[in-house]
Amino acid sequence: MEDEWEVWAIGRHAERFAPGVQWAHTVRDVADEAQMAQAAQSLATHLQTLGDRQVDALVYAVGDITAQKVTEMPLEVWRRILDANLTGAYVATRAFSPLFSPEPHLFYIGAISEKLILPGLSAYATAKAGLEVFAQALAKEQPRWKITVVRPGAVATRFWERVPFRMPPKALQPEDVALRVLEAYYNEQKGALDIIPE
Repeated sequence: MEDEWEVWAIGRHAERFAPGVQWAHTVRDVADEAQMAQAAQSLATHLQTLGDRQVDALVYAVGDITAQKVTEMPLEVWRRILDANLTGAYVATRAFSPLFSPEPHLFYIGAISEKLILPGLSAYATAKAGLEVFAQALAKEQPRWKITVVRPGAVATRFWERVPFRMPPKALQPEDVALRVLEAYYNEQKGALDIIPE
C-alpha cells in the first residue's frame, strides 16, 4: 500500500487484514473449492468496477501448525494442516488463475522444510516440503508465470502459541518477510527465496 498498490485480501481472519486494504473477503476454509470459487467471483466483480483490472501478484500466506506424534495425531488434524499449508495453495491457484495478468508473480509462503523434520512436525514439514514440489511443477506447466516459494526462518507470529517450542530470540518480524517478498517481485526473483534471521 505504501507503494500505491491496489491490495486485495482474502482469508480466514478479516480482522487481521492491514488497514487500507481496498477489498476484502472472508472464507472459513481455504481448501474448500466452493468457498474459494465464490471469493474469486466476488473479486472478479470488484475488478470489473476497476475497468477489468487483473491480478499481477498473488501471495499465499495461509498456514496452520500442530505438534503431535504421527501415532497420536487424528486424521482430521493431519488434513487440517495439509489443507491450510498445501491444498489451499492449489485451490487458490486454480480459483484465481482466470483473473491473473499474462505474466503474474505467485508467492507461496513456505518454510525451510529440511529443518522441520522434527518429532511432532510430520504434518507441517510434509506440507511445506510438498508446497515446494507443487510450485516447481506449476512453474514448468506455466512458463510465463514467475513463481517463488518464500522460505523464512522463524517468524514472530501466533504460530508459536500452537507448538511447545520456544520462539528463537532472532525471529523475523512479519514485516521483514513482506518487504523481501516485495523486493523479489520488483527483481522478478523466481524459485526459492530463503530469508534467514541475522
